[in-house]
Amino acid sequence: MKQLFLAVILIIVPVAIFAAGYIYLEPPAGAAGAAANSAPLGDLSALKAIVTDVTAIAAAGDLAGAATRVTDFETAWDDAEATMRPMDPAAWGTVDDAADAALHALRAASPEPAKVTATLAGLAAALDHPAPAGASPTGVAKVAGIAVTDDTGHALPCETMLGAVRDALSSGKIAASNQAKATDFQSKATERCNADDDAHADAFSAQALALVTN
Repeated sequence: MKQLFLAVILIIVPVAIFAAGYIYLEPPAGAAGAAANSAPLGDLSALKAIVTDVTAIAAAGDLAGAATRVTDFETAWDDAEATMRPMDPAAWGTVDDAADAALHALRAASPEPAKVTATLAGLAAALDHPAPAGASPTGVAKVAGIAVTDDTGHALPCETMLGAVRDALSSGKIAASNQAKATDFQSKATERCNADDDAHADAFSAQALALVTN
């Protein structure tokens, strides 16, 4: 009887320990989904580190240095667009708008410290809490019949639209009588795109593309 009792104990104890450990280690139901929803664009830690660095440089009074450093953020963000934007266009748009505001503030002819601080704080907040997945679409906006936003209402990448304009001009799809007008729209779009003003750049590009002959 003692041997039987000992055998039962030897079986029950390890099972109980395993079960307790499993319950302790197993994440609560839905935790994985919640974690995914809290990071709709994936791991943004590298981008957050750059913003922290830029903020520290600006706080030290070196706005020129901050403007130089924020270019690293811009490059990394643009490089990641093809991967991140399809993951959650609304979340991507939230961060992109905040990034544009910070870039504009730092690259102003005479940067205002208070505005720089506020826009960098806004960018940091957007990276911490992007728009949740599944945001309601607002519909595609068009200029001259050409789409200039995605279905969340966020401006399309101005570089992409400018590429379409360049292709149209070089392929002869725009009548000779409209070449000068299209080139003027292209110049305006390029200027606004270089200023990180995608919305206006896209509007000019759309007007150029509207001149394409079928």
